Amino acid sequence: MWALILLGGLEYSFSQGFRNPPEGAASISQAGAFIAQCDDASAITHNPAGLVNVEGQQILTGNTFLLPVTSYKSAAFSSDKEFIPGYLPYFYYSGDLGTQDLRLGIGISSPYGQTIEWSYDSVRHWNYEVPYYSSMRMANFSPVIAYRITPEFSAGAGLNIYRSQLELNSIRAFPPPFPPGEVKEKIKADGTAVGGTLGLLYRKEGYSLGLRYKSGFNISHRGTYKIPGLSISEKASIGIEFPCIIGAGIAIHPNPDFKVEFDAEWYGYSSLENILVGMAGLGDLEMPKNWKDSYMLSLGTEFRKSSRLKLRAGAAYITSPVPPSTWEPSIPDADSFVISTGGEFTTPCGVFDLALGVNILTTIERGIPYEGKYASRGYFFSLGYKKNF
Repeated sequence: MWALILLGGLEYSFSQGFRNPPEGAASISQAGAFIAQCDDASAITHNPAGLVNVEGQQILTGNTFLLPVTSYKSAAFSSDKEFIPGYLPYFYYSGDLGTQDLRLGIGISSPYGQTIEWSYDSVRHWNYEVPYYSSMRMANFSPVIAYRITPEFSAGAGLNIYRSQLELNSIRAFPPPFPPGEVKEKIKADGTAVGGTLGLLYRKEGYSLGLRYKSGFNISHRGTYKIPGLSISEKASIGIEFPCIIGAGIAIHPNPDFKVEFDAEWYGYSSLENILVGMAGLGDLEMPKNWKDSYMLSLGTEFRKSSRLKLRAGAAYITSPVPPSTWEPSIPDADSFVISTGGEFTTPCGVFDLALGVNILTTIERGIPYEGKYASRGYFFSLGYKKNF
């Protein structure tokens, strides 16, 4: 009985698979098209080679707020996913140590996660095969280094130290020969993994080219599985393979005040063939996922209206890695379109960044056991602050 909670509870996001929206208001307001621009400290995440564009010391911090909404309708039942706002804080620092060509930086961000909660009635309608609450929280600590090899060409590299927490709560009907009734099941687990990032940037007057690679990583979460009402508590483990990511971008500057950038990112989600679950005394259990590789195409623009004001906008198309064969309501994922806008305003006490956007997922229909239509949207709002020293 304990293992049924894990069949559908590890996948939830309104973005793409486990992915969260891109870090930083400058990137979000351009729908993620930032690999070739990367001209602030968030280059630590998007393309570390871009740190050579940041002079002196810079602190960049902010928060992205998420408002995911999902509705479900069938001939016999309808429901809305519980409204749970999320937030993704980020912090970046870059410095040149008084050198001309060498840059160092550290970043803290949340690249993967999200939370989803369905009503008890929804879970009963799906024959108890979906947790009513699923949560993944992940922090990434990233120290990086960048070096200007020539006036036009730079390279950067860094570590990614990931810390992830999972929480899954489910209700379950008593199986025979127990009398009719329900129990609550809970699992909490956490884990750590290390990966790497490499970036290249080539800049000439009028255009720039960026390339970035992020290695995949596997987190073996360890924790406990509990049925509080029956005083059952066992050690549990959950292994999840996260994808490698390759991104490339080209930014064109028709004039010094205007930029157009096109980015393409590929996600190696086919590495997630199974989720490996273990429990003390029962061995390992493989949960088939068979995800497929996916991609994102994004187009972003930035216009400097004055010395104090920049305006930005972007659009993106994102494909889902979840195949129909392993799809279920814990991740109402589908191909989606992103529209975003925002801007930057410079004041005597620093620079304020703002981004607004919506991710519109394609409405999907599924058959038994999750028969019905699922429509999802994710709204996001990001506010950031940066200061040079």
